[in-house]
Amino acid sequence: MKANRRTLCRADDPATASPPPRVSRPPVIFVVVQTGVSADGGVSSISQIIAELRDHRPIIVTDRETGRTEQWRRAGIETHVVPQTASRGLAREPLKVLGSYARYTAVLRKLIRQSGAKVVHANDPAAFQLSLPAVKLSRRAKIALNIRDTLDPERRPPRSRYRFLFGAADHVFFLSQDMADRWAEVAPNAKRAFSVTYSIVDPETFAPAPAYTGDGPPVVLLSGLIWAKKGQLDFIRQVSPGLAAEGIATWLSGDFDPKRSSHMAACAKAAAPLGPMVEFLGYRTDVPQLMARASVVAVASRHEGLVRAMIEAMSCARPVVSFDISSAREILEQQSGGAGVVVGVGDFGAMANAIVRYCREPALAAAAGAKGEATASRLFARKEVVSRYERVYDMLESRL
Repeated sequence: MKANRRTLCRADDPATASPPPRVSRPPVIFVVVQTGVSADGGVSSISQIIAELRDHRPIIVTDRETGRTEQWRRAGIETHVVPQTASRGLAREPLKVLGSYARYTAVLRKLIRQSGAKVVHANDPAAFQLSLPAVKLSRRAKIALNIRDTLDPERRPPRSRYRFLFGAADHVFFLSQDMADRWAEVAPNAKRAFSVTYSIVDPETFAPAPAYTGDGPPVVLLSGLIWAKKGQLDFIRQVSPGLAAEGIATWLSGDFDPKRSSHMAACAKAAAPLGPMVEFLGYRTDVPQLMARASVVAVASRHEGLVRAMIEAMSCARPVVSFDISSAREILEQQSGGAGVVVGVGDFGAMANAIVRYCREPALAAAAGAKGEATASRLFARKEVVSRYERVYDMLESRL
């Protein structure tokens, strides 16, 4: 392990953290709004970028104390917690929302002035909106927006809001070209100043594994927070019974507490008749081992950005069956030449057939897994991904 690496994000173990590297360029302020759930892919992704920066010292501004916040601090990263309630909406709680904006404006203006930072990197639209007043008032920094998701296709998109956000951003990071194209359909200025940079997958943590040949049934794994957007309920209702009849088990890893969520309770109820053929594993830190045990990884989401489970499965040499959501065809077909199968959104029959085929034809699964592994090592390598981010930071700094 190189001495100058922050090892925060290798299995997210703060005990292995090393001091930040010595840098020569101005720091970058990262504004990260946390959801409070353990399986937060967006926070995990930006944490990997932050941990690997070479030329810019990171400063983090976030909205709550969590295990992740403690990890950042133990990795030697300057971290400021500034509470916010902006997500409650101006119409519902105007004073609290305005207070949130005032706090973020004050803290960020001070940090920009004292640190000499010339770039503020907002990890999502909520973080961007909280950061924008301070950046514009300071006149000393540029602001970059990270887009990590797409909009629910069943809802009317807030076009005016996003035209404003994209117009105000000095740069937009998209996680795939397909994502950028889909956002341009919502807001024509989405690609005014942008780049495409995939996420990092650690090939040592998510190492390729041979097909499981031990006891127990073949397994299809769905990895991620259990919630409506991810489509697990429909998968359990429409795919898992047929898989169970074929002797294939469904495993779901991710935050799961039926007592606190009606959606999770509905998932538990739908799974009950299938007994041990559907298992809720809860939040797990051993996802690579779960993928090694699985025969297939499935993505049943209604909409996404770039699904972490998809690219992690590729690194583990596991075939992926996904709905045709953002980035799926780009990654599983165009970039890899067949790391999995992409089916129409909502076509659970086609999804089930593809899963069964991979489970029944090991050679086919192995071929898809090999293509996924090769693609992951090329597209999601930490050095290349971080270099792309830092080149943008340098470009933005040069414009001041």
